[in-house]
Amino acid sequence: MSVTIPSPAPAFSLDDHHGRTHTYRFPRPLVTVLCFGDMVSAFQLASWIEPLYLKFRDQIDIVGIAAFRGVPDIFRELVRTSIEKLSPKEVLIDWDGEVSRAYGLTFGQCRVVVVAPDGTVVQAVNGTATPATFRRVTDSIAGAMPETAAIQSASDENLA
Repeated sequence: MSVTIPSPAPAFSLDDHHGRTHTYRFPRPLVTVLCFGDMVSAFQLASWIEPLYLKFRDQIDIVGIAAFRGVPDIFRELVRTSIEKLSPKEVLIDWDGEVSRAYGLTFGQCRVVVVAPDGTVVQAVNGTATPATFRRVTDSIAGAMPETAAIQSASDENLA
C-alpha cells in the first residue's frame, strides 16, 4: 500500500519520553529525517539512525518517533522508562498514532521520511536499510541540503 504524504509535510507536536513537547513545522533550517517505528519495527531503525548520523552529523535533523497507539495510560510510564534506557537521544511518542499514520507508517515496518527544508517530502522508505535504500535516502538528503552543506558533505566523502 502506497501512502502519499502531503507537501509541505504536515506540522505536528508530540511529547518526548521526558514529557517535553516538540513542534515540527516547515520550513525548517535543515533537512529533517523522520524515523518512525512501532513496537515491532523499532529495532529496524538502528540500521538507519546511526549510519545517517555518522554520514551527516549535525547537517541534518534526525527525529525518532515511536508509534505506540493503543498503549493504556497505566503502562505509558513503563514505556517512557524503557525508551530512556534504550535511547541516548529523545524519542517523540505518538500515543494515538495520528502523526505516524499521516506519514505512512505501516505496522511492523519502520518508516524513514526525508523532508527538505522547505517542507517538501523528497523520499520515504519502509523497512530495514539495505545498501540500495540507504543510498536512495542519502542521495535524497544530499539533494535537499542547502548548497553549502551539500558541498561540505561531498568534501567529507572525498576525504574518506
